[in-house]
Amino acid sequence: MNLRFLGDALDYWKGSIFLRLQNRGILKDFLVDPMLTDPENWHAADFQLYADLLQIRPDQILRHKRMLQENRARYFAEVIHTGDLFVDPDTGIGLEYARNAEKYIRVKEVHQLLGKKLPRILCIYQHVGREKTRERVNKIIMALAEFSTRIYCCSYETPTVAMLFMSVRQNRIELVNEYFKNYLGRHSSMRVALW
Repeated sequence: MNLRFLGDALDYWKGSIFLRLQNRGILKDFLVDPMLTDPENWHAADFQLYADLLQIRPDQILRHKRMLQENRARYFAEVIHTGDLFVDPDTGIGLEYARNAEKYIRVKEVHQLLGKKLPRILCIYQHVGREKTRERVNKIIMALAEFSTRIYCCSYETPTVAMLFMSVRQNRIELVNEYFKNYLGRHSSMRVALW
């Protein structure tokens, strides 16, 4: 998350999703890791606004001692929370080496956050770019499948971004999928996929 994007339409979209899933008990013990690319620019009021936009309490935002740009391994090692988690990278899951690595979460880091067979749901914001959303999500799922841990995924897709819900527990992802299919009704086939 970069401060210059705070308050854009996507923050409202994210917040709507999280409010609905928390209210229905699908997301439990839910925290947010904003993956700040510019932590030095954030003030207390910015964190308050971010929490408000995401429909969470300010104490649900993880604060790190390490900066992502300094040491990625130590940054993610600080995530000791075992409940449901949203990570908010600027761009999403990176599939190859990128110049601005702080804008992405790597495939191995996704597996690390789902490691130890934690029953959590891991939510990840995914920007799409020039590709079709379903094609981009498919590439991500294929990259995740190259590791030994079996991950179940549900995607909520728009033409430019997606929200990915992942878990090592199939039943948790099926709940997310069922909720969106019921909520969106006949529009769900264009928006929701189970992987």
